Amino acid sequence: MAIRVKSNRFYFIVAILLTSLLTILFWPRKIQHAVLVECDGKTSTFFVGERLLKYRTGSINFEKYSVLNFKRNAFKVYGFSKVDAMQERVMYKTENSYDLEVSGLKKVNEEAHYYQIDKDNKISYSYASKLIVGKSNLKIYKNKKDELKTFIMTPLDYSTIRVAISTDNFDSVYHNKIKLTARSPLKIYSKREDYSTVVPAETLISLDPTDGKIKLTINDLSREFSSRLYIEGDEIAVNSLKRLDDKTMTPVYSGIMEITPAASDLLMINEVDLEEYLTKVVPSEMPASSPLEALKCQAIAARTYAISDMLANRFAKEGYHVDDSQKSQVYNNIQAHPSTTEAVMATKGIIMTSEGMPIDAKYYSTSSGTGANYNEIYFRADGTSDPRPYLKYSSYITDDFKLPSTEEEWLDFYTRKDIRAYDSSYPYFRWNIVYPTEALSKTLNKTLETLYSKESAREFLTIKVDGKPYETLPTLTKLKDIKILRRGEAGNVITISYIFENAEVEVSGDGNIRPSIKCSEEYAGMPITVLGAKGKALTNVNSLPSSFFAIKKDGENFIIYGGGFGHGVGMSQYGAVELGKQGMSFETILGTFYKDVKLEQIY
Repeated sequence: MAIRVKSNRFYFIVAILLTSLLTILFWPRKIQHAVLVECDGKTSTFFVGERLLKYRTGSINFEKYSVLNFKRNAFKVYGFSKVDAMQERVMYKTENSYDLEVSGLKKVNEEAHYYQIDKDNKISYSYASKLIVGKSNLKIYKNKKDELKTFIMTPLDYSTIRVAISTDNFDSVYHNKIKLTARSPLKIYSKREDYSTVVPAETLISLDPTDGKIKLTINDLSREFSSRLYIEGDEIAVNSLKRLDDKTMTPVYSGIMEITPAASDLLMINEVDLEEYLTKVVPSEMPASSPLEALKCQAIAARTYAISDMLANRFAKEGYHVDDSQKSQVYNNIQAHPSTTEAVMATKGIIMTSEGMPIDAKYYSTSSGTGANYNEIYFRADGTSDPRPYLKYSSYITDDFKLPSTEEEWLDFYTRKDIRAYDSSYPYFRWNIVYPTEALSKTLNKTLETLYSKESAREFLTIKVDGKPYETLPTLTKLKDIKILRRGEAGNVITISYIFENAEVEVSGDGNIRPSIKCSEEYAGMPITVLGAKGKALTNVNSLPSSFFAIKKDGENFIIYGGGFGHGVGMSQYGAVELGKQGMSFETILGTFYKDVKLEQIY
């Protein structure tokens, strides 16, 4: 009996194992959203998530890069069905959802996958960060839960750009009222709501936010819209804005003005041809009287900068690529000019690249005689920085001159006005500020409190009381001294120490040091004048012009001697102007400021 029981148990176990094996071999497994890469008539290669897998499929009649659902077991692959693509633009991105232009806000599946098809029609696995808002190079595939699951991106068309238009003084990209004039016939339409109309030239158009909607008024007739409106034409005058320094210019735009409700305001985005955009950037960034070769440099740098910003997805949450202020590049603050337009068109489609990618084409007004390393201007609180091998230290001094190595030598360097460099004839090449101690103490109390209140800036502040680290920023008493603790290779101040009677505050980083010393009566309680190289007051200077400076204490004053205007990384615009005057080509000038880059035509 014992032997029989054991035998029965044995056969039972064998039966279970055999059943399990057959189940494993024959049970159908569902494969969802596989991307067909190729089929040779016998086997097919698919992207299944991140993995490239090959199955024996025989010949299957689907075009390359189709997204397919199917079943498979150990012996066969069967039951193919094609997933239909949605061809819509993603208008803005949140962490878990994308706003599709027509379908609206859709949830993105937690296991969404992204693929990129290159210019040679080869596919590779990609990432969400490569999906650029507002572009039409996209096929989207939903799963059965109506979630966005698979994204296939084709090569980008760089020829258009989305620019957020700011309010007066470039204070914000959110408007409480927008007034337009159609200087030529305009088309107004909605892609989600049943609306389209054409308005003749000289028509007045008002757009107002109302309860999260857009109130459109044309000739006293109003209608409300829940979603974005498009206004398309060649000459769209925005009467509610004033540009130029004296606020006398009404800016005129071409392309599409896209108006989106945003809480209690309206977001206005100008979708425009990239070259048209540049015709209104270059004159805003460099004087139109500059030599043509210098203007070509500015056009190429601005084009590269714009595309680099586009690819960085900096403003993807808001749905645009760049704004029209100095946060990106100043756009349409000065009217287009024939010479700047000529420079743009002469370099159409040309950008600078490094390792096949558009470079971070930074530029600034005036050098102090040197150009800074990228990683000594732009760095994180822990000191790390992103690699920018093409943005590194350079000397633009034309004399036989050895750069300083001590604080006394740097003070002498920034005091001297006889040093000859590419841009030494410009007012900002040397500047100085006489700042009374009491006024500077008052200023620093305000500016350091502002920096401390911002989490991103607070990491760059070190506070000490009685020589020991202190967690909070106290009310600071009289300023006793200022010390430069660290400089970059080019002379830029990396870390500065403000020593008060009751505390010491160390500040690091160009973006924190410069705004820590405001040059305005609002902060100081008295007028603070920045004098240029020729002893004339420099206008529109609210903070330190650059972080290239040294400080001398003289009785009850601190005297700040400095040079240059801007961050000091990349191209000195006035340096480029001077090299253009010397007859240099734009290729040579760009090679002076950006190291080992290539010029490539992208369209």
